[in-house]
Amino acid sequence: TIVGEYFIPKGSVVLLSRLGLGRNLRIWEDPMKFKPEQHLKEEGGEVDLNDSKLHLFSFSIGRRGCPGVKLGSTITTMLLARLLQGFSWSLPPNYPGNDFNEKSGCNHLCTVPIFAQAKPRLSVGMYS
Repeated sequence: TIVGEYFIPKGSVVLLSRLGLGRNLRIWEDPMKFKPEQHLKEEGGEVDLNDSKLHLFSFSIGRRGCPGVKLGSTITTMLLARLLQGFSWSLPPNYPGNDFNEKSGCNHLCTVPIFAQAKPRLSVGMYS
């Protein structure tokens, strides 16, 4: 098989780098800038989880893609929504701030832990 200008022999194992795709200047206008809206479909407000151009493939794609992609995405979205709805978020007292720089060569691992303080929006009795 020929892909681009490369010959790939039959039986080869081909791996894609999510980090490399996420920082590809040919795909993203400014890959090192945090812009989550770049993953939305143009015609609607949904994230394209089956992008044939491989802009985003958290659950893999094709025959061996995760069969639970819709369920996993829905559960993750609901969890985040409940955390944002149920709590007010702030930095801990006397905490200077979070450092979102990544570890060298790692994907989505910060150099130091991220801290946030969650305060329930409702009285504790409302949760029991």
